[in-house]
Amino acid sequence: MLKNLSIQNYAIIDKLHLEFSEALNIVTGETGAGKSIMLGAISLVLGKRADSKVLFDQAKKCIVEIVFDELPKEVSKFLDREGFDEEEELIIRREINSNGKSRAFINDTPATLKMLNEISSHLIDLNRQFELLDIQEADFQLNMIDANAGTQSLVEKYTAGYHQYKQIKSTLNKLKVSEGEAAKELDFLKFQYQELEELALESGEQKIIEDDLSKLEKSQDLIQLVEKTQYTIFGSEQSVSDQLSELARQWMELETLDPLYKNISDAFANIDSLLTDIERKSKQAENLIDADPQRKAELEERLNQIYSLLKKHRVDDDESLLKIYNEIGGRLKDYTSTDDQIEALEKDLAEMESTLFDEARSLSTKRQKSFSKLLKKIKEILDQLAMGNSELKIKHDTSDSLSATGLDNIEIQFSANPGVPIQSIKKVASGGELSRLMLAMKTTVADQMDLPTLIFDEIDTGVSGEVAHKMGGLMKRLGKKHQVIVITHSPQVAAAANKQFHMYKEVQGKRTFTRLKELTSEERITEIAKMLSGANPSVSAISNAKELLDID
Repeated sequence: MLKNLSIQNYAIIDKLHLEFSEALNIVTGETGAGKSIMLGAISLVLGKRADSKVLFDQAKKCIVEIVFDELPKEVSKFLDREGFDEEEELIIRREINSNGKSRAFINDTPATLKMLNEISSHLIDLNRQFELLDIQEADFQLNMIDANAGTQSLVEKYTAGYHQYKQIKSTLNKLKVSEGEAAKELDFLKFQYQELEELALESGEQKIIEDDLSKLEKSQDLIQLVEKTQYTIFGSEQSVSDQLSELARQWMELETLDPLYKNISDAFANIDSLLTDIERKSKQAENLIDADPQRKAELEERLNQIYSLLKKHRVDDDESLLKIYNEIGGRLKDYTSTDDQIEALEKDLAEMESTLFDEARSLSTKRQKSFSKLLKKIKEILDQLAMGNSELKIKHDTSDSLSATGLDNIEIQFSANPGVPIQSIKKVASGGELSRLMLAMKTTVADQMDLPTLIFDEIDTGVSGEVAHKMGGLMKRLGKKHQVIVITHSPQVAAAANKQFHMYKEVQGKRTFTRLKELTSEERITEIAKMLSGANPSVSAISNAKELLDID
C-alpha cells in the first residue's frame, strides 16, 4: 500500500507531500493545477527515464520519494533475490541532477531503472486514458478469469509443478548436451590412448634410437677411416709401421753409445706397442660397424612415429609422452556415464508431463464453466455506466503444449456499440470506453484478486450525472478491498472519497507553484459545490454537495 508521496523541485512543484488513506483517495483541482505533473513524478519512481528539463530550479536536484507498507509477497521475493534489505516500510527514491543524470534507490541502496520497473509493477497500477491498460493484456485477463472461477489454488499447484517440470527439463537438456560432449571427448581420448598404446613406447627409447641412427648414418665414414688407418699404418709399401720399425732398429744399434740414444730406442719400442694396440682396436671397431640399410630404415620409421606423437601432444621427449599416456589411461578409467541419470530424469519428466496435462485440462474445464458468469457480472456494471449496448465475449482455444498458465489461450473481446464487430479490446475501445470497461472488470474481481495500489487518472471524463454517481460508488466499493487513488473532475466521484486532496496553483512574484492540501469535511463541501456550479457556489450547489457527501 502506498503510504506517502514526496516531490521536490519537479516541474512547477517546488515541494509537495501526501499522506494517503488505505481506501479511496481523491485528488481534485482545476485544469493545469499539476495533477498530471504529480503522476509524471510518480512515473519517475516507477522507472520512467528522466530529463533535466523537469527541474523546477535548475540549481537544485529533483527528488521524488514514495513509501509503501504492507508489501505483497512478490515484492519480498524481489528484495530477497536482488539483495536489498527488507524492512517494515519500502522506500523508493529517484534523484535527478541538473545535467540530466539520475540515480535510483530502493531502501537507500542504489538500484537500476530495470529494478524500479520490476518492483513497481507489483506496487502500483497506473490507469490513464489513452494508454495501454493491463485489461488488454492476456495475463491480466487470465488472472481475472481464475479469480472469478476460484481456481487460484489449482493455478498455484499447476504453476509450481510446471516450474519444477521446466527445471528438470532444463537439467535433462544440459545433461544430454554434456553427455554428448563427454562422449565425443571419450572417443577422442580412446583414439589418443590407442595410438600411444600401439606405439608401445619404452622409457629412454627415443635417445637409444637417435644414437643408433647417428652411428648408422656414419657407418661408411667409419669403414673408410678404419681401412685408411690400417692401410696407412700397416698396409702400404712405406707404411708408418715399417718406417718406424726401421728407425727403431737404427737407434737400437746406437743405444750403447749414449744413454740418450737408449732412451730414444726405448721410446720407439713404446710406439710399436701403441701401433699394435691401434691395429687391434681398429679391427674391433670394424667388427662393430653396422651398415645394414634395412635396420636404418626401420629405426627411422620408428623414430618418425615417436616424433609425430611428440608433435601432436606438443611435448619434447618420450618421458612426457609416457606421462600423457598414463594420464589418459587414468581419465578413461575414471570416466562415468550419465546415461542412467538421463534415463531416470526422462522417466520423471514423462510422469510429470502426464500429471501436468491432467491438471491443465481440469483447470481449462473450470475456467470455461466460469466464462458466462464473469461476463454477466462485467456486463451488469457496464449497464450501470451507460454502456448497455456493449457486448463481451471470451475467445478461447487450447494448445497442444504446456505453458506456464496451462493449455488455454484466452482473449476477452469487446464491442461498445451495436453494429461494431466484436474484436480485441485494444482494437475497438475508445479511451472513455476502455476506462469504464477497466473499472467494471477490476471491480468485478476486486474481492478475489490481489491488486496493487490502483491509480485512475480522469477515467470519468465524459461521464456525468447518475452514471458518474455510480462510477463513484464502484470506486468506493473497490476502495474497500484495495487502495485506490483517483484524479477526477467529477463531483459525484469526488464525493465517494475516504480522503480528498485539492491541488491548486499559487503565484508568488513571477513564479507559479503547485500546492496541495488535504480537505476537511467543510472544505470538501465547498470544493464539491464549486465542481458542481463554479467558483462561487450557490446555496443549491452547497445543498447538492452535502447530499452527495451524505451530510445533513
